[in-house]
Amino acid sequence: MEYYVAQKVKETWGKKPCDHPKLEKEYYAGAFLVNWICTQCGREFTIAEKLGMDQERKHVHDMA
Repeated sequence: MEYYVAQKVKETWGKKPCDHPKLEKEYYAGAFLVNWICTQCGREFTIAEKLGMDQERKHVHDMA
């Protein structure tokens, strides 16, 4: 998701809670910025945070 699009999504979403259903790489002028963005609320996540979320979701899925 382009940086400025993410900022607009974040602004529009506001402070509502979000379970961050889908994360996309953050880009600026076509270059990957190392962060990941929630496509629903616009919150930025580091690679470490994304990996932690992926592991947690996999664990919950495996438990079901």
